[in-house]
Amino acid sequence: MESSSSIPVDSVFAPKPEVMDVPDPLSLDVCPPPQSSKLVFACQLAHGSSTAYIEQVDNIGELYDAIASCFPETEAGDILFCTLNSRQVKMECLISTNVPADATIFAHVRGQKKEVRLVKTHLQLGLTLTDNSNGKSFVKRIKNASVSFYAQPAIEVGDHIVAINGASMEGRGPFEVARTLRKLPVGEEFVIRLISPKKSGFSSLAPRSSRSTSKQQTHSDIGDGRQTLRFIANGAAVIQEAPCAEIIEKLNAVFDKYLGLNDDDLALTIWETGTSCSSHAEMNGRISDSPMGVFGFPEDLVFDMWSIVQDYKRKLETEGRLAEIPKALEANIEKQSDLFRTK
Repeated sequence: MESSSSIPVDSVFAPKPEVMDVPDPLSLDVCPPPQSSKLVFACQLAHGSSTAYIEQVDNIGELYDAIASCFPETEAGDILFCTLNSRQVKMECLISTNVPADATIFAHVRGQKKEVRLVKTHLQLGLTLTDNSNGKSFVKRIKNASVSFYAQPAIEVGDHIVAINGASMEGRGPFEVARTLRKLPVGEEFVIRLISPKKSGFSSLAPRSSRSTSKQQTHSDIGDGRQTLRFIANGAAVIQEAPCAEIIEKLNAVFDKYLGLNDDDLALTIWETGTSCSSHAEMNGRISDSPMGVFGFPEDLVFDMWSIVQDYKRKLETEGRLAEIPKALEANIEKQSDLFRTK
C-alpha cells in the first residue's frame, strides 16, 4: 500500500548484545556422522557452531529436538526456524515440509528481544507471515511502502511475533496471528513484541559447498540427492521425490494475497485435496469438512485455489505425470508408520 509519509514508530530495544566469540563453523564435528541407511543431515547453529549430524526424525518437532540435543546450550524451544545451505536469514532457504538429502541445516535461535509501538495508519500492515511448524510464527516478507516497511529496522524479516497488545502469539499459526493484526482498528496505536534471530560475525558468510555435500551424509539408496524427507501433517515422515516447488509457490502466492501468510504445509494439503476432487464444489466441501474448515476461507480464495490446482493438473497431464500422484500419496500413507523405526 503506497504511502509518502513516515509512519510514527516508537521502538524500545533491550541493549544490543555484543558479537559473541563462536566456534569456527568449519572446526571439528560435534559428533561423527552416524553409520546408517537412513537420511543423515549435517546441522549447525546459524550464529556459529561446530557441525553435528542428525537422523531418525519423524516430524519438525523431533528435528528441533535432535538439533538441540547436539548443542547443550540450545533448547528446542529456542529455535525460531531453520534454513537450508545458508546461515543467513534468507526466506527462500527456509526449511518446511521437505528436506533435500544433501542439505546442511542451519538453526536460527532466539536473539534480541524487541517491543515496537506503531500506529496502524492503513488496513494492511504489509506483513507476510509463516511459521516454523513448531508453534512459532514469524515475518517472512515486508511489502514496500507499507506500515511495516516504514517501521524497519524495528520490524525485520525473520522476527518471531511473541505478542500483540499483550496477547501471546506463542503456539498460534500464521493465520491466527494475521487475523489478530487485521482486526486491529485503523488509526490506533498498538504494541508488538518480537524476537530476532541471534546474529554473529558469521551471519554474512555462506557455507562451503564441500560441507553441504558429503558422502558421509547420504547412503547409496538415496540416489542423486533428489529424494526428500517430507514431514506429513499428521506427524509422520516419508521419503519421496521432492514435490515441484511451482505448485507450492503458486498456492502460497494466493495465500499471501488473501490471508497475508505463506504456509507450505497448507499448500501441500490443498494440492493433495484438490487432486482428488472433480469439481470446485467438491473441493469446497472437502475443505469445509476438514480441519481447514475452521479458517473460514473466503469463497474467492477457494475458487482461486481450485483454478491453480486444475491448471497444474493439466500441466502434469500434458507431461504424462498425472497418474503418478494419487499412487504416490496412497503408498506413502500405507508405509509412513513403518518408516524411521528400525536401523
